[in-house]
Amino acid sequence: FHHALSGRSVYMRYFQALGLSQRIAHERLTRICFIDYDREMALVAERKDSGAGADQIVAVARLSKLRGTNEAELAMLVADQFQRFGLGTELLGRLLQVGRDEKLQRIVAEILPENVDMQRLCQRFGFELQSSIGDPTVRATIGL
Repeated sequence: FHHALSGRSVYMRYFQALGLSQRIAHERLTRICFIDYDREMALVAERKDSGAGADQIVAVARLSKLRGTNEAELAMLVADQFQRFGLGTELLGRLLQVGRDEKLQRIVAEILPENVDMQRLCQRFGFELQSSIGDPTVRATIGL
């Protein structure tokens, strides 16, 4: 999955440039792959790789509960060649349903101002967007 990401996609997700070696470091992958379902949920979209015959992850979406609140933060990343096919829409819809099932009050996402596609996706689902002077991100929120 990480091999298929452009520098721009990585930056839009992590707000910084992260090299491939950093993204696939064993310690990091162990932390993000083993989910504590009481605190977070991760969904992936896969496709059959016709050459290798194995499943290939093409998108990941994560919902992480914010400590001491009844809210969660949303994050999503779709491999470049699979963007604009509706995977983000599908994953966001499913994560919102997970949030409702978990009886969360609100879901938030921090988005870079230049990530207009993610802002539009959130708006289509009813998120409100806010930006503040001095804050380098746009905050998207939706009440459940």
